[in-house]
Amino acid sequence: MTAQSRKLFFTALRVVVCVVALTWVLYGVSLYDYVELADGERLRLLGETDRTMSVVRRGQEVVYPRDRIAVEEDGSKKISYGLYSALRQSRLKVLLLGLAFFSPVPFLQSLRFVWMLRAQEIHITYWESVKLSFAGNFLNFVAVGTTGGDVVKAYYISLHTDRKTEAVTTVFLDRVVGLSGLLIMVTVVVFLCTRNPELLALGGLVLATLLAVVTGALLLGWPWLRSWLGSLRLVARMHALASESPQTASTSSRPPLTDIPPDKVLRSLVVWVLNQAQRADRATRRLLRHKRLVFGALGATVLLQFIAVSVFVLICYAVGMDFSPGRAWDYYAITASANIVAAVPVSPQGLGTVEATYKHFLLGSHANLSQVLCMAMGVRVLHLLWALPGILVTMTGSYKPREGADPLAVLDGRP
Repeated sequence: MTAQSRKLFFTALRVVVCVVALTWVLYGVSLYDYVELADGERLRLLGETDRTMSVVRRGQEVVYPRDRIAVEEDGSKKISYGLYSALRQSRLKVLLLGLAFFSPVPFLQSLRFVWMLRAQEIHITYWESVKLSFAGNFLNFVAVGTTGGDVVKAYYISLHTDRKTEAVTTVFLDRVVGLSGLLIMVTVVVFLCTRNPELLALGGLVLATLLAVVTGALLLGWPWLRSWLGSLRLVARMHALASESPQTASTSSRPPLTDIPPDKVLRSLVVWVLNQAQRADRATRRLLRHKRLVFGALGATVLLQFIAVSVFVLICYAVGMDFSPGRAWDYYAITASANIVAAVPVSPQGLGTVEATYKHFLLGSHANLSQVLCMAMGVRVLHLLWALPGILVTMTGSYKPREGADPLAVLDGRP
């Protein structure tokens, strides 16, 4: 399979996953309210009181007593509320309050990125980090998953330093730290604050993922393991190849690429890849040695994730979801878990898969389908509004370093 064929295949696969997930989410949703009568007839509901209901029957408005409504097994009336009703009943002031409460999130994200770069001895100002973070957040809306914008962000940050491999690696590690903070929060909330069997099962999976990340970090920095890997014949040969860098010769003395035998071109490519892998490995270990910066970044992550998820829970309240005692922590676990799902590179911003997660955990027990969709739309609009400044950054080119700026400028804003 050629590279172009593989690209088309995976693109088609992502589209199929997105369409299937959205179809399942939207199945059964309607714009208007509907009621089912005791005789099984389903009519559009116009309005209701404690004793009566107004419906449309054969094109005319008819008033029926409420005892004509069919009853579910749990005793509730068979009324399906549509999107218009859910939007009309939403608490607009609470939604606006949530928009304001979300404001610290991108700025904490920017602070974390400055700390992560500092571990690699790459110093940028806090303001530059803010611009790069907003640009990455905006580009996530046009890329696959909520991590697609990181590719462009990695390019942007590489413009600020000659240590480009370390800069790109830091963008990846920044995402790993962000995901780890989210895993920590979900684990704590599920096992300490909820009693929902489904969420406890989810918490077990999240805890296993968190332990795998922690174990990988410990093994990566364990000298005995690295010494053992270095003794392996294949690894030793790879290190020897990487040490024979083709970049030692001057560019002017190199022959044109077309004059180099194919086997040497391939060897040069292998050596270059191994060099980049070694530099990325050193960058990762360098970060692990800066424990204060790592724990500071994790702390900032947990704080910003808690703020963000608290706003998501506020949106759940604004659209009228059930907030019986103890339910609030369920919303924390569910919305945070949906954020983890959104990071999987299947569709832009996890479109379809995130809504499917909300529907699976919330429908019936916590909310009706219209409320679930309104809440999902509210979360997406919130992210989009706080990512819009990234348009200015990308369009004006302000992600580039200032001409004549000192690359060693740090948080104090020294020019």
